[in-house]
Amino acid sequence: MRAPDLSLRLPGLLLAALCLAACAPAGRAAQAGPGLSPEARREAEVQRGFAAQSYYERLERLHAVAWPLVTAGEPLCRQRGKSRQSLGLVADAFNRRDNGQWFQSLCALWGVGEDTVVVTGVMPGGPAARAGVQRGDVVRLANGRPVDPSGRPGELTRRLDELAAGGPVGLELLRAGQPVAVTIPAPANVCDTRFTVVVGDSVNAYADGKSVFATYGAMNLFSRDEDLAVVLGHEMAHNILGHVRQDASGKAAGTTSPEAEAEADAVGLYFTVRAGFGIKDAPNVWRRLAAQNPTQISAGGDHPSTAARFLNLEAVRDEILMRQAAGLPLIPRPRVVPGQ
Repeated sequence: MRAPDLSLRLPGLLLAALCLAACAPAGRAAQAGPGLSPEARREAEVQRGFAAQSYYERLERLHAVAWPLVTAGEPLCRQRGKSRQSLGLVADAFNRRDNGQWFQSLCALWGVGEDTVVVTGVMPGGPAARAGVQRGDVVRLANGRPVDPSGRPGELTRRLDELAAGGPVGLELLRAGQPVAVTIPAPANVCDTRFTVVVGDSVNAYADGKSVFATYGAMNLFSRDEDLAVVLGHEMAHNILGHVRQDASGKAAGTTSPEAEAEADAVGLYFTVRAGFGIKDAPNVWRRLAAQNPTQISAGGDHPSTAARFLNLEAVRDEILMRQAAGLPLIPRPRVVPGQ
């Protein structure tokens, strides 16, 4: 899909998505909604609670679709030096400075206080899930030490993942106020791409070299996990193939082209089928997108038209099905260009 104006895209990997327009610094929180009655302010807090819950529900679905992609595709990613180790969990901590108006709603949603490390995501079938970690668990200690709750979105999760390099990771948790101890014996090898949700109705998904972002609109349009997996696999392929990268400041850099898009379509479909998703109807994602945005049916420029992409993906799908029938390994060709 088309990359957005990067100056407007949401920063970070998780909670910043809720703060694109609504979050205010802690010092300005009291100024939110000037003139609102006490009843309206209470209702605003209720609505923020619903919004936070909706965000994490979407994020849970995204993780469920993305985890098979990054695990089954890891051998392909490793060949390009784009793999890492993961415990298969996401951890967050909330504070008034960074979370502004959302602080109370987020703490209430997860039942935690300020700077409390809480597990907000567990990848289905991942190492943490197999060890018994659950969403909502409070992390008291990791390998006998307190976990630093500070840092940008995603850093806390990365620090926990890095502990696995030294061997099994022991977590001392609180679950519904009761202590629980778990040991994660070993991490999973995964493709070095993280996934997050972007608040907004526009139908879009994009990559920045390290992460893949999917909007509410894209997740609503592609309500079947098989279709969403095609979209996520395409964006993950952009990262793994080096089409997009981050410069020294962390901003996404790189250019796209019809050739790069077709290559990502093809390699992404291999990621999708390796993850166990059905691909028989995969080309139809472009018909769905064309129905949503008819201007893309014959559009040119840096992205192929949806008509061309349907035909190209149909050819890749047939190639993959033929390889499956012949018992051949599902390894994509080095490069695919339009019409090849």
